[in-house]
Amino acid sequence: MEAKGGAAGAGGAAVGRWVIFGVVSIGLWAVVARLYGQTYLLPDPLQVLLQAGRQPGLLLHFTLITAAEIGIGFVVGSVAALLVSVALLGLPHWLRDYIQRLVVTLNSVPFVAMAGLVVIWFPAPMEAQTVAAALFCFFAVVYHTHQAFGASPPLYEDLMTSYSASFMQRLLYLKLPASLPVLMTSLKGGAMAAVNGAIVGELFGAYQGLGFLIMDSRYVGNTPRVFLSALLCTVLGWLLMGLLELLERRVLGWHRMRLRAAG
Repeated sequence: MEAKGGAAGAGGAAVGRWVIFGVVSIGLWAVVARLYGQTYLLPDPLQVLLQAGRQPGLLLHFTLITAAEIGIGFVVGSVAALLVSVALLGLPHWLRDYIQRLVVTLNSVPFVAMAGLVVIWFPAPMEAQTVAAALFCFFAVVYHTHQAFGASPPLYEDLMTSYSASFMQRLLYLKLPASLPVLMTSLKGGAMAAVNGAIVGELFGAYQGLGFLIMDSRYVGNTPRVFLSALLCTVLGWLLMGLLELLERRVLGWHRMRLRAAG
């Protein structure tokens, strides 16, 4: 009960800090916009809020489309990264080294260029944006996850060997639990990468979604709507990060308790 109460208190404190952050940031934004005095370039928060009430149905529709692209892309990219990371453990050293270098090479390709190719290869509505989100997420997760799987303590590896543990036993009882902190951090990075991937994909070739709304608003000079669309993208990223924070509190409670005990 005490542990649950402490976790709930920590969660409430985190929410409170985010609320304070939001209020202070909006206040600073309003002050800067007022001092700048050119609202067609830097609209104040009230203008953005009024923009949200002009076409709420369309705005909600586009937000849900982008949310679906982000969610599907994140799940597909994360699962693919985990599967590839596990598969690399069972490959010969030379083949594993080649694939690692291939991943690093592809990851060094500018994401904007990669998104442009994805839009050409997957022209169906929502398809390119979801694939772009999945790719961005995959590359953000796979490298560090594989490194974490391969960095188990040698003493524990020797112990598993002495018990003639199978590959799956090593994975489930040693490598996965030991890599959970790095894995959760990688998934958070993958979440932000999925948001960026979906938006970049929409900027390149979509006719719906928040990225398309940003481009359309830019062409017609509707700066408040650009700000509003960008803020909604940020909210989607926050929601996904919030879900991952809840998952992290669930699966890493033992890790946090151990750190507190060590401190």
